[in-house]
Amino acid sequence: MPPNPALAKDPGPFLPPAPAAQGRAPKQVGGPTPHLADGRPDFGGNGAWYPGFNGNVAETTWKGVKSADKHVDVPWLPRTLATFNERVNNLSKDDPEAKCLPVGVPRFMFDPYPFQMVQTSDQVVFVFEGDNYLWRIVNIDPAMKHPANLKPSWLGDSVGHYEGDTLVVDVTGFNGLAWLDQAGHATSDRLHLMERYTRTDSLTLKYEVTIDDPGAYSAPWTASNTVRWRPGMELMESICQENEKSSVHMIGTPDAQPADASKGGGKQK
Repeated sequence: MPPNPALAKDPGPFLPPAPAAQGRAPKQVGGPTPHLADGRPDFGGNGAWYPGFNGNVAETTWKGVKSADKHVDVPWLPRTLATFNERVNNLSKDDPEAKCLPVGVPRFMFDPYPFQMVQTSDQVVFVFEGDNYLWRIVNIDPAMKHPANLKPSWLGDSVGHYEGDTLVVDVTGFNGLAWLDQAGHATSDRLHLMERYTRTDSLTLKYEVTIDDPGAYSAPWTASNTVRWRPGMELMESICQENEKSSVHMIGTPDAQPADASKGGGKQK
């Protein structure tokens, strides 16, 4: 299906395509999905999950490389579409990630930084190498209840439960400041996510997220990504906040003006 003609054009790769790899090793084939002693799927092991670069959650390619698993006809609100196009045209120069701010959910699952998932009886803890926020906690609650009077935050409040080999997570309580991806899909403080994590084999994690944000989109929509397991990979220390000096170099295009994120349903500092 062709892209919406109202969308800003994909800026394309910043560098020429790399030459084809010679003598590439055959792709590894995953074994059965591992399980914990109590039957839950085991999302851990000796290694880490690696999403790769997926800069647009609604497109299969972005900036010359693979992006999300499927194309989505995003149900834009007019102001949100305008904000998205502005961010694409100014090369995402106002991206919160460049200012050492958290990227939020679900962008963690589409950015090129490895992570691990640590499971206890009542929590799943995500430990990230990058993305300006090193951890995220999902409380396991079969009733899927959130605390009353949530304080809005970058990552929201996450509660989950297991459905067979899938971890289902309900997330709400966002502050509306994060972008869904590097391309610039906006969010508002009305964002509500339903995530599904399925380890389909020992090397593969299927991620699906339904985005319900009436402050930014006219209807719920669903994005997905396939994340590969890297056996033996260890997370490295990655601290952005220490004397950050790089975001001033994100000048965008010559005629670009700062994105008005409030038109996309959120606020921007």
